[in-house]
Amino acid sequence: MAVKNKFQAVYFFQYALMALLMTQIVPFLTGQGYDTVQRGWFLASYSVTTIVFQIFIGYYSDRSKQIKKIAMVVSTLFVCFASSFYLLGKDTWLIHFIVLAIAGGLSNTGAVVLDNWVLSQVAVKNEIASIKAIGSLGWSVMSICVPLFIFNNDYQWLVAPFLFFLVIYFCFAKSLPEAQREKNKQKKQEIKEFSLSDMYLLIKNKEFLFYTLLFFLLYLTIVANNTIVIDKLLLMDSGHAFVGSKWSIQAFCEIPAYFLLNRSVTKWKNERLIFISGFFLVLQFLIYTISRTPFLLLVASFMQFFTVPAFTIGSRMIISEITPKNVFSSGQLLSISIYMGISSFISPLLGGVLVQQFSLNRALLFFSMLPVGAFIFYCCYRKYQRNSWTA
Repeated sequence: MAVKNKFQAVYFFQYALMALLMTQIVPFLTGQGYDTVQRGWFLASYSVTTIVFQIFIGYYSDRSKQIKKIAMVVSTLFVCFASSFYLLGKDTWLIHFIVLAIAGGLSNTGAVVLDNWVLSQVAVKNEIASIKAIGSLGWSVMSICVPLFIFNNDYQWLVAPFLFFLVIYFCFAKSLPEAQREKNKQKKQEIKEFSLSDMYLLIKNKEFLFYTLLFFLLYLTIVANNTIVIDKLLLMDSGHAFVGSKWSIQAFCEIPAYFLLNRSVTKWKNERLIFISGFFLVLQFLIYTISRTPFLLLVASFMQFFTVPAFTIGSRMIISEITPKNVFSSGQLLSISIYMGISSFISPLLGGVLVQQFSLNRALLFFSMLPVGAFIFYCCYRKYQRNSWTA
């Protein structure tokens, strides 16, 4: 089996594992009796662990050069803590809170480590979009199939598929190569060894900071799509029955989008992908705001075709281009830990506060304006750059 196909299999089962947890957090916590603000704290908890795990694992990846082993360990730990989340309840809320924080952090980190693993392979680096498409397929299929594993509304049954898919994941992951080394000795000498001083210089890099902040503003809205949008769906008549459908629609829409991006990623500017993502995020959230039925809300979910895939590929490629090779994993994970981790912490809490103080629809309207703010920020920065060059 080709390396690309093996990576696609790894992504399929990794994302299936992630979907077993991430698509059911809100319904499970709601069934346990947690209110909107409490759920917001639970959802925000794993943003903190995401930041910690990604910075540490990025540093360790560059030091050890063992990204394959790291990816497998992260997935194993994720399954242990995600399974434990469904075995606990509100009577042990503090332990419940900590377990979800760790499981969610490992889930986000595991996905990014997989991306770095693919990007480290010269043979399949430019195929990352089509590889991620199969990951979305795994997420989509599992979003639909999760109810089949829950008998009598008992989420503890999900432990079985967790273990089953982890075993299959290991079978494919073990046969894949580590990050490819440069064969040319001269090129080897040109790539410096990892040092903390390089990380310090990266953090001071204005372009690195600019793009990280730009992605942060956009990701606030992307996170809201998985939190307060679900809350609105649960408040609608029979909305609970459509939660799985929403996740499935979004994942299915990502599959053709990633395949399309795989063909055009070398032709399109990465900034253009970010603009496309921001435009359709605004449009999607405006439709969410005016939705009165699950049907219209699900229709808006089809815009996932233009949002997350374009953002994911564009952001990964931009950070990859401006990050030195000797701090490649650290740079990727540091940027992602900031824009993904911090926004994942702020977005659920901010959404919960806005819903309580104003209304759910006003909260959705607020998040629809954040990509507009990101666009204005981009224009201001480019104007500042032009003035700096002419000065």
